[in-house]
Amino acid sequence: MPFVLFVANSKPSIHLVRFVAMDEQLRELRDIIRRKSLRIGDFTLSSGKKSSYYLDCRTTTLDSRGALLIARLIINRIVTDDIQADAIGGLTLGADPIATAVAVVSGLEAKPIPAFIVRKEAKGHGTQRSIEGYEGKPGSSIVVVDDVCTTGDSILNAAARGEEAGYHVSATFCVVDREEGGTELIQQRYPFYALFTARELLKDAQP
Repeated sequence: MPFVLFVANSKPSIHLVRFVAMDEQLRELRDIIRRKSLRIGDFTLSSGKKSSYYLDCRTTTLDSRGALLIARLIINRIVTDDIQADAIGGLTLGADPIATAVAVVSGLEAKPIPAFIVRKEAKGHGTQRSIEGYEGKPGSSIVVVDDVCTTGDSILNAAARGEEAGYHVSATFCVVDREEGGTELIQQRYPFYALFTARELLKDAQP
C-alpha cells in the first residue's frame, strides 16, 4: 500500500486527495476482479496453453460498479498524464463495455470522450466501415483499450485500423496485463497503461 504523509493542521492538496481516492478505487476494482473474474486452478486456454488461472474480465467490465471504477481510473490517467483523447475504443468485443463506460462517465463529468467500436471485419454493405461510432478528422487522437492483454494482438489490430482511418493513437490501455509478451510489443509503438498486472491480482488470491 502506498505511503501517504499528512501534515498536522494542514489541508491535503487536491492532487493528494485524488491520489488517495484513485488508490482506494484500484483496491475496490481489484477485489471485484478477484471475486467475479479470476479463477485459480488448472485451465487450458484458447491457444492450447496450460495456465494456473483463468481470467474472464467481461464479468467485471459488464458489472455496474466494475465498469464505473474502470472508467474513472482510465479517465483519471488520461487527465493526469495529459493524454490527448478525442475518442476511445477498441476491437469488439472486449473493448466495447470499457469504451462505453468511459464515454458515459466522461460525459457526466463534462469532459466527454466519445466511444468507437472496431469491427473484426469491415461490413460488406452500407458504408463498409471497420470503425463504428466515431468519425473524427484526420489526425484526431484516439485511445485504444482492451480488457486483457496477452499477446497484444487485439490492441495492435485496433490501433492499426485507427491509423488506417487517419487517426493518431495517443495511448493504449488494458484492465489486466497477463505479462506474456504483449506489453513489450505494444510499447514498441504506443504508450501503454495497465490498471493491473496478473501478478498483482494473483498475489494472496484465494483459489
